[in-house]
Amino acid sequence: MSPRKGNAHDHAYDTETLQEKADRIRREQGLPPEAEETGPRPCQWYDDGHGGRFLIPGCMERVVNPDAEPCSCKTIEEQLADARTEIASLTQHRDSLQTWHDHVARAVYDHPDGVKIMKRAADRAGIGR
Repeated sequence: MSPRKGNAHDHAYDTETLQEKADRIRREQGLPPEAEETGPRPCQWYDDGHGGRFLIPGCMERVVNPDAEPCSCKTIEEQLADARTEIASLTQHRDSLQTWHDHVARAVYDHPDGVKIMKRAADRAGIGR
């Protein structure tokens, strides 16, 4: 009996890295391990043991051709790099907007009727109540 099936609280796999876990799952499914330099792909075949084969989560390459190699899905590392790039871009954009906002607010306050203008704008926005 495998440790996984025998005891739901078996922590034998708790120390596995993501790569080791992916390789173990692929080995259990009779698939070769992923190349370590690319990391596991989020798209993989799951064999239910009864002749069923399911694509999880699924990529267009394999939807069109189930045996296509390699799949077109990005690795976890590639997805993380993309997310970090997007976060950096959004942060830069937000900072730019904040700077613009600060200059506009300063220009309005420097106007002789600046306080009245800002109060009226706040009232219209529903935050001056």
